[in-house]
Amino acid sequence: MPAAWRVLMVVFLVWRMAGQMHAQQTESVAPLPTLQALRWEESVLHVVTSGKVNFQTFTLREPLRAVIDISPCTLPPETIQPEGDTPTAVERIRWAQFKEGVVRVVLDLREETPFAFSTASEGNLATLALGTAPSPASDKPRTASTPAKNNPPPPPPPADLLQAQWLADGEEARLQMQLSRRVPVRLRPLKEGYTTILEMPQVKPGDGLPADWSVKHPLIEQVQFSGDTKGARSALVIRTTRAASLRVEYDKEKPIITLAVNRPRNAHGKLSEKHIVIDPGHGGTSKGAVGRGADGIVYEKDITLAIALMVRDLLVKEKATVTMTREDDSTVDLYDRPKLANEKGADFFISIHCDSTPKPNSASGTTTYFHASDPDGRALAQAIQKHVSAVTGLPNRGAQTDTAIYQSGFAVLRRSEMPAVLIEVAYINNDTDRAKLKDPKFQKKVAEAIVAGLKAYIEGEKEQRMAQEEVEIRPAANQSEDEQIQIPEPL
Repeated sequence: MPAAWRVLMVVFLVWRMAGQMHAQQTESVAPLPTLQALRWEESVLHVVTSGKVNFQTFTLREPLRAVIDISPCTLPPETIQPEGDTPTAVERIRWAQFKEGVVRVVLDLREETPFAFSTASEGNLATLALGTAPSPASDKPRTASTPAKNNPPPPPPPADLLQAQWLADGEEARLQMQLSRRVPVRLRPLKEGYTTILEMPQVKPGDGLPADWSVKHPLIEQVQFSGDTKGARSALVIRTTRAASLRVEYDKEKPIITLAVNRPRNAHGKLSEKHIVIDPGHGGTSKGAVGRGADGIVYEKDITLAIALMVRDLLVKEKATVTMTREDDSTVDLYDRPKLANEKGADFFISIHCDSTPKPNSASGTTTYFHASDPDGRALAQAIQKHVSAVTGLPNRGAQTDTAIYQSGFAVLRRSEMPAVLIEVAYINNDTDRAKLKDPKFQKKVAEAIVAGLKAYIEGEKEQRMAQEEVEIRPAANQSEDEQIQIPEPL
């Protein structure tokens, strides 16, 4: 009888533990609330979720955006279509699974626009009212079902682009544009080589603009202007002959905008004269992103170190000075990485990473980030992205500002005092990308492309260098030995 009793007790305990484990598993896989609807009612955006969530909103600049983060939340299986008409103050609205458990909604704004944000007590509704200043905190905040009593003011009329004139002087070219009123503009690199677009929301062309926007300057290959007479959008596309620094200057007193184009910082001389800090992302206790497949598990920290060591060896062959933030599987504090580069007085900081997404195989490709709107970082990112994307065989995701990911950007870029970039070589949780990342031949191609991009930033593209060398070594016809070969002045 005691033996039978013990058997019954064991059976009971096993049954109870199984029940508890099942309850825990059921709880752990409980579905997250989903984003259900985005609905415009005039200038008020209604955000609806299937359950209680937290809403957080903030603004980003370069380009100007209003951001809503929703957590815990996920996207539904079906595609969401925004309802209603998008107001003119908003260029476009987009949304994505920003990271696991967080859905991000982004409003690209045409110009500085105040907004008020409020949530319903149920926790599944929120409203963002454009053109309305945030009201002081109160015990009873306005809910999504009770919009503001007063309609937001209409957006101001488009600004007129009255005059445009190029001023080319030596190494710098400057395009001065006079408008009827002040408006913000933004620079955004395109994916095609050294091509950048100057976006001018709410700007319409005037009558006195040039028919031909081109300018004779060694840095500028092509300039193309397109304007919407209704004022919805105007843009200027500039293709440069090499990596160039483009920056926008606003006159303090007059509605004049100047686009300055010149050589970026540390883009003179030779690669052999430069000091480069190479930063293999993560390391030690920080494994970084994880790739899982039938052939096992791979960590970001190992891939980045392998590529970085190849970059180091190639730069040493070029007789450049190289400092590594780590040369083995060691832990390096995030802020110590740019600190080392600053203390060394380095000319460049290059951080190497692998990208990842919450959902495997949902993204693929190569991206190079620069900090905020730094013109030198943008130029370096364009040069490296141009060369790396040409060898990966993966989608070219372009050079992008790091403020598109975090409001303050990446710490290693934000704290670097020299031109700095962060390269996301490929997505480690994409089967195709991961197979490439693990291949030493692919790693070598990427390393060679990084060095080629850096060299192109400093010395110009290979075609330009070859042309320059031909000019320097080819003797001129009918010259005496005392005559000197005429060499063009450096850009």
